[in-house]
Amino acid sequence: MSVDLIKNVINKNKVKINILKYLITAFMILGFLISKPAFADEDFQKIYDELENPNFEYIFGIDPFQSEDYTKYMFSPYPLFRSGTTFIFKDIKIPTGYYLLTPRKHEGKTYVLFKEQGRVKYMIPTYNVDITTEEFYDEYIPKPKASAWKKFKTAIADTVGTMFPKKTQRKPIPKSYMEINDIDGEFWQIILYYGTGKYYLIFKQDK
Repeated sequence: MSVDLIKNVINKNKVKINILKYLITAFMILGFLISKPAFADEDFQKIYDELENPNFEYIFGIDPFQSEDYTKYMFSPYPLFRSGTTFIFKDIKIPTGYYLLTPRKHEGKTYVLFKEQGRVKYMIPTYNVDITTEEFYDEYIPKPKASAWKKFKTAIADTVGTMFPKKTQRKPIPKSYMEINDIDGEFWQIILYYGTGKYYLIFKQDK
């Protein structure tokens, strides 16, 4: 094989390698754009500024629909949120602690209630409400392994629940999940999945 022929083969291979590099880079960029977080294009400062504090209160901090929920379901239907940091919304500061979260509508707006010992402590407006499906929980949420005692209690409760007439039988509690995102070290975004609802909250980070 002549020297010139060898050089031509080498140059052709170099061109192929360069094309391959460009294609790999292009696919990587495309993959990054596709996989960007859903909140990447949201103006959270504007969202936060435009939200307003609730202009109402619950008398004695009692959610009027709470009793109905407790008689409808087998267990407490509200997801437990453990706050390891202070969440700030306007002049509301939610300190570290344990809270039961409850979505509620009031005059066309949706709020998430933060409850302690059955009383409403804080009310935070949602900036978006979406829907999800029951299949979401089965497909994407890992199921914690239940202890033998919890399995026993659940089995007893389910058995007792079916002993009553169908109209008075209690229902399984809605499935729930929480997603917390750190937005540029400035905001906390909380997405509450509750039943078939998906509720978006935004907070300032405590600095």
